[in-house]
Amino acid sequence: MSNPWSTGLFDCFSDIGSCVCVYFCPSCSYGQIVSILNTGQPGGACGDCGSCCVFCLLGYFGFVVSCGTRTQIRNKYGLREEPCSDCLVHFLCLACALCQDFREVKKQNGLMGAAAAPEVEEMSR
Repeated sequence: MSNPWSTGLFDCFSDIGSCVCVYFCPSCSYGQIVSILNTGQPGGACGDCGSCCVFCLLGYFGFVVSCGTRTQIRNKYGLREEPCSDCLVHFLCLACALCQDFREVKKQNGLMGAAAAPEVEEMSR
C-alpha cells in the first residue's frame, strides 16, 4: 500500500524556505535533499557536496539524477508515484518537484517548522 505525499506538487509556498532555496540555488537544494535522505540532516549550505556539484554541472539536465532521488524518496517512505512517473515529474516541472521532494524529506525527518528557541537559564546569585 502506498501513502500519499504530505503536500502536493504545486504546494511550493507551503514551505517558503524550501521554495526560496530551490528558486535561487536548485543545486544546493538538491544536495540538501540527498543529505537529509541519507543522514537525516541537511548538512550545511550545499548538503551533500558531491550531489550538489553533479546537479550544478548538469544544468537543466539535472533532472536525470534528481528523478532517481525522487524514486529513492518514494521507496524509503512508501509514497505513491504521482501525478506521473518520477522522471516525467522532474523533467516537466523540476522546480516544483524539487520543492515537493525537499518538503517531504524534511517532514519525514522531523525538520519542518520553525526551530525551537533555546531554553533560557536563570542566573543564580
